[in-house]
Amino acid sequence: MGAGSKPDPENAADLAEFVELLGRLRVWAGSPSVRTLAKRVGPLMRPPRVVSHSTVAAVFQTWRRRLDLDLVTAIVRVLDADEAAAERWRSAYLRVYRDTKTGGPTGVLRQLPVDLATFIGREKELAFLADAAAQDMSTVVISAVEGMAGVGKTQLALHAAHRLVRAGRCADAQLYANLRGFDPDHEPADPAAVLDVFLRQLEVPAAHVPAGLDERAAMFRDRVHGRQALLLLDNAADADQIRPLLPASPTCLVLVTSRRSLAALEGARTITLDVLDPAESVELLARVVGPERVAAEPEAAARIAAMCGNLPLAVSLAAARLHSRPAWTLQYLADRLGNRLDEIGAGGRGLTCVFDLSYQGLPAAARRVFRLLGVHPATDFTAASITALADLDLGEAEQILELLQDEKLIQQKVVDRYELHDLLRVYAAERAMAELDDEERFEAVAAVLEWYVATASQVGRLMNAHHPLPFPTDDARGHNVQFRDNKQALSWFERERPNLLRAFSEATRSGHDHMVVNLALVMARIEEIGRSWREPERLLRAALPHARRSAEPKAEMQVQRWLGHMLFLDDRSDEALVPLEAALALAREHHDLVNEQRALNTIALAHTGLGDHERGLEVGLQALSLRDHVEVRLAARSMSAFNTVATCLHELGRPGEAVAYVVAAIEEARAHNDQMFIGMLLHNLGFTYLALDRHAEAITAFEESAFMMHDLGNRYVHADDLNGIARALHFQGRVPEAEEFHRQALAVFDDLPQAEAERFRSRLDASPLRYPM
Repeated sequence: MGAGSKPDPENAADLAEFVELLGRLRVWAGSPSVRTLAKRVGPLMRPPRVVSHSTVAAVFQTWRRRLDLDLVTAIVRVLDADEAAAERWRSAYLRVYRDTKTGGPTGVLRQLPVDLATFIGREKELAFLADAAAQDMSTVVISAVEGMAGVGKTQLALHAAHRLVRAGRCADAQLYANLRGFDPDHEPADPAAVLDVFLRQLEVPAAHVPAGLDERAAMFRDRVHGRQALLLLDNAADADQIRPLLPASPTCLVLVTSRRSLAALEGARTITLDVLDPAESVELLARVVGPERVAAEPEAAARIAAMCGNLPLAVSLAAARLHSRPAWTLQYLADRLGNRLDEIGAGGRGLTCVFDLSYQGLPAAARRVFRLLGVHPATDFTAASITALADLDLGEAEQILELLQDEKLIQQKVVDRYELHDLLRVYAAERAMAELDDEERFEAVAAVLEWYVATASQVGRLMNAHHPLPFPTDDARGHNVQFRDNKQALSWFERERPNLLRAFSEATRSGHDHMVVNLALVMARIEEIGRSWREPERLLRAALPHARRSAEPKAEMQVQRWLGHMLFLDDRSDEALVPLEAALALAREHHDLVNEQRALNTIALAHTGLGDHERGLEVGLQALSLRDHVEVRLAARSMSAFNTVATCLHELGRPGEAVAYVVAAIEEARAHNDQMFIGMLLHNLGFTYLALDRHAEAITAFEESAFMMHDLGNRYVHADDLNGIARALHFQGRVPEAEEFHRQALAVFDDLPQAEAERFRSRLDASPLRYPM
């Protein structure tokens, strides 16, 4: 068994902590791979069955709200053969699950990465951080951990954070961000982008996240005010990067790590972390390779620790080499390191010999993947993305990543996601430059960029937010990710969003014009679903010169049209008309009737946004008239144009004429099986019938829309449908029934983020009828 004490499931206060402890039991048992676990748990299930490795991996994800109890018990039996232990874990799970269902303790915003079982020592530093957190202060408590790369700053901060949480502190929220202060290939994380992520995690709708840094910082301070919250800001570049991210409430604690001095950070208590003392280095070695091997060769163990400069990262890498080579003696490893003693040092280039030893000992296929990681644009990565980067099948990629993790060359902070330590990222990039030619590097980057585009397009298809891209991705290499449903697709997008943005930056930097255009378009379409418009605007503006350089007219048409669409959605219709007119001119110049109709349709909406509904109707009818052309009927899906004309008629006080256009739009949407659009159109039809006092028909339309929107997860329209039913019932004099539907609508609103709920609550009581877009 591995080092460290066996975790006790009775210490779990909630389901997230239970899953975390289960992960620590896996570490205690020697960190068997999920493939190994899957093979061994299947026969222990009742009845016995084949269990996939992905099913096992999902058990260790702390966001889970429910687990398969039989699977958990089987896993515990594999990790710890003691039957009594399996029963304790079973009872503990039932307790925390019952508490969760009955309103007991729940894991709220638990963003902390796992606390590694190999953490050792640092008692003086932990006491310092605990003392700082215990101070009775009238301002926010800020503690900063400084030190060289690889010295263990992140693990110290994480261990201290987990201790605080287990002690009952910071129960409301624990937020984590890697600020990437020393990434060799990219600028440090933009505080505005970090705040965007934090605010989304705090349930602020994307549409309500302010555009400016100061406004985002103010909203963040407001959202965490009075909460028992912990904020871990890892790998900060400097004090200027940190300041906008700081809360102001004394109920909050902030932990910061950085390689640089943070003395300029006002009010922070700083501690500088040094390397381990020799005894702790040897203990860390024993944690990984086993105390028996170290006890058998104490002098060689001490020599290895000294050669690694007592730097935790270097010691861990050397220990991983020994762990994966049980035939090696410690003396043999020490001799191999000793042959390059001139390169040994604490940090910096002195780590090269340790890195080389791990790298050169890998199989050829694993060495190739590792050096390709040096050009991967993402901050973290999955096996699926590696299939594109290295042109492997999924099984090969998974096996190689597990091997690299075993060798401590990559790390896994979240199940199924991997990342490189900054020093190893530099080393991987050096290996890529030394061992790959320009064409190989360009091809690998292009392939992974195309994989991101293709997978994000899959999300768009599920969300009915997909339109043909100007540059097809049908031949994209790599694993073709398939999503079960909309929820899983959007979850992938939210998780990969930072990587998609990094991919976009890499594409612009390296001149992959087609990828820049495709990424901007596919992200804009999905971001629209979350009512986020400023970020897509930035991407589309950045993509415009690349679209022009690509010499593909459809590229610039689409970028201009979507830029105008985003400006219209952001209530900037006057600005929207400029790119929309440019898109229309290009479509007409190249005789592209499909894009001409789409441009006209959005121009019509922009005129309605400016209050010129007559002009909007005129342009909308122009767009609809293009439906007479076969190519438009086949490709353009004119339901949007039907809906736009209906919108203009409704705004002009002509709902009777609007009905026919909404019904025609619904028929076309049904022909294309566009469920989201059908639901939206039925919602619009309900409000149109309300304006005509056709209350029974309104109820029918709202009921069908409500059913669809509930299944599709669109809570906003679902709630508004319930409100529409309430209004129709009220007009019919069925007041008790109307009140019940009104309460149901309010219940859905109460389940929305607060700011969004307030906006929709105000709409419930608004007297003017607002026709939804």
